[in-house]
Amino acid sequence: MDKNIYFEALGGGQRVGASSYYLRFCEHNILLDAGTGKEKNTEFYPDYYALQTSPFVQSMNQIDQIFISHAHTDHVGYLLELMKQTQNAKVFMTPITKILSEFQLYDRSITERKLTDESAMLAARSLLDKIIAVNFTQTVNFGSYQATFFPAGHIPGAMMILFESDNKKILYTGDYSLNNTALTSGCSVPDGLDIDTMIMCGLHAKHPEHVSDSNALYENAENVLLQTAVFRQYIMCCVPQLSKGIEFLKALNESNKDGIPIYLDWSILNIVRKIESMSVPILNRYNKLIGDHTPIEPHIYLTLNQKTNNNKYRLYHQQKINFSLHDDFSDMRKFIKKINPRQAVIVHCGKERSGELNSSIEQEMLLEPDCRTQFIFAEEKQLYKL
Repeated sequence: MDKNIYFEALGGGQRVGASSYYLRFCEHNILLDAGTGKEKNTEFYPDYYALQTSPFVQSMNQIDQIFISHAHTDHVGYLLELMKQTQNAKVFMTPITKILSEFQLYDRSITERKLTDESAMLAARSLLDKIIAVNFTQTVNFGSYQATFFPAGHIPGAMMILFESDNKKILYTGDYSLNNTALTSGCSVPDGLDIDTMIMCGLHAKHPEHVSDSNALYENAENVLLQTAVFRQYIMCCVPQLSKGIEFLKALNESNKDGIPIYLDWSILNIVRKIESMSVPILNRYNKLIGDHTPIEPHIYLTLNQKTNNNKYRLYHQQKINFSLHDDFSDMRKFIKKINPRQAVIVHCGKERSGELNSSIEQEMLLEPDCRTQFIFAEEKQLYKL
């Protein structure tokens, strides 16, 4: 058996979007996530052709397992296309991630008329039905290695994956958060794992001055509620990212002391009900389904529809909602210090910002006396021997 471990970022290396990572572990060909990205209104995808020029994969049918960390489109948006190319691979994700992924890749695609042909709809449904749901702390044995799944925080259903063989431990974080959000607790990984390599989604690894505002979500919610209650306005909140919209709805409901009506379009209400079926409470008695006509009383309206310029929405004040579900630089430092891996492969990494200190998480961790971690900032389409 070839005991060497290899890694390649096929997308989502030193940029955000189209996250997909190849891991060669115990002679298994593994893919971590399968996302899409968008830049200047142009969608881009992982480069699986680069993988097929490697020494290990000449055909995508040689992929053995695919693990999806969570249901954001930059990590799951390309999954159906990938499954068409990897007919022998088994796909794993948590039950909530499966529900959210089905909404993103199937229900929403039908609503937005990206899926219109009946045969294509049946094919997509058939692929989604093949996904294997796994639970937190569950361990699955793949013969020469085993995988265990841990809560990653960030959004409901997000998971970290621990890969273990007789002599190696690799942790893939996906997007994670140390801190609680409105919908989920922070990540939970056992102490004392003695990780050899951590493949880490480090959005702010090059942003030492970035500090997340932990109150931003509730400040946004209270501001919208205030405008509605005091100024008697009709407020429309367009939700470009599904999970943020659900987080925002939860925060609105928790802060809504005056009983202001909060209307939802059908697509949001449908997915919220599915999440609630997994014992994640969100809705309350002030949440209502929007109809064909604008309600008379001042209210808040949450929608996924980005085309809000027509006459139907003329009475609304549109509100931009901005908050982050990612750990900042300081929290990233805490997490690396907690895990203390021998090696950290940094991916999903935002570019340096002009005007900030020229430093990265690697320089910062050098100041930690007990840190043993060596860093790799993985470039896309470059094969690394770990």
